[in-house]
Amino acid sequence: MAKAKPRICEICGAEIRGKGHTVKIEGAELLVCYKCYQKYGRKKPGTWSPMPTGREPRRTYAPRPRPKPTPRTQRPLYTEDIVEDYADRVREAIQRSGLSYEELSHKVGLSTNLIRRIAHGEYIPTISEAKKLERYFKIKLIERVEENVKEKATIPKDYEPTLGEVANIKIKKRKKK
Repeated sequence: MAKAKPRICEICGAEIRGKGHTVKIEGAELLVCYKCYQKYGRKKPGTWSPMPTGREPRRTYAPRPRPKPTPRTQRPLYTEDIVEDYADRVREAIQRSGLSYEELSHKVGLSTNLIRRIAHGEYIPTISEAKKLERYFKIKLIERVEENVKEKATIPKDYEPTLGEVANIKIKKRKKK
């Protein structure tokens, strides 16, 4: 007589002594040993899984209130530009102050070389650089240039374009033979 094949626990892989126990885990019925039955068999069937899910319970957050969209503001009808005689105005302001370029560079917040180049007219300052000079020297370097607003050409509702207005016709000249 041949020996019966030993039965193995489907969870831990140990040899089952006796008849074994049937446990339902995640809907599957498994034949397990006594130790695994002690560990997993007393749970309600289908409520516990030995496999980790990998997820933590989700936290619920109250949604942040979204800010109301602000209506689009139209661009200003002017632009800022540097005055044409900026070099003369800066040079006169530097002479009135009686300070050296090094001292001015620390007080104004621009480099010594940049202030020197602006005063000699070799460099046109940006708007932000001009504002720094305006604040310190209390002079006017920026002027507003107003733009002319052109109204868009409106097409009347009863307008019907002709073929000539729509099509771009090119006429090729024929070569004489």
